[in-house]
Amino acid sequence: MTPLAISPPRSTPEPDISSIPQDAATIPNSATPQALTVCIYVNKQANLGPYLDRKKVQQLPEHFGPERPSVALQQAVQACIDCALQQKAVFSLIKQGYGGEMVSVSASFEGKQHLLSLLVVNSIGYVLRFLKKLCRSLLCDNLFSNQPFQQYSAVSESPEVYENRRMEAGRLLDQLGLPI
Repeated sequence: MTPLAISPPRSTPEPDISSIPQDAATIPNSATPQALTVCIYVNKQANLGPYLDRKKVQQLPEHFGPERPSVALQQAVQACIDCALQQKAVFSLIKQGYGGEMVSVSASFEGKQHLLSLLVVNSIGYVLRFLKKLCRSLLCDNLFSNQPFQQYSAVSESPEVYENRRMEAGRLLDQLGLPI
């Protein structure tokens, strides 16, 4: 069998496209859109339930971000592990992701370092739903939000009034189908 001879391509000039307007699909790399970011606020007055240590939660920053959604999620989940009374218990409640790009969170227990992978996500809604489910599992509520928390003032309103207003706002957001 004789090998096929491949002739070199003909040299044809490229058409001049400088006068054609560019659409959104052909924007040059220098004009890439700003990356989506999220800020996750920490409610240090939240009911923390049986898994989290209040003293450790008080030492957390006021918020995580603004960061890419996956980075803010990783930081918030790692904070829950770091603030745990028992890291093993909190670690076991975290839903691991599979497939795609991952970020890791870690915990130390039983004399070993343990890693868990979370999916890299670009959705603020996914981050908020994930954290809401995690907080339900931790039996704590209202620990994280994408809005700053209004901390009550001992002079202007009692903790009971603050808690009643917070619960009413949460019910309203749930009725509207909005993330808390």
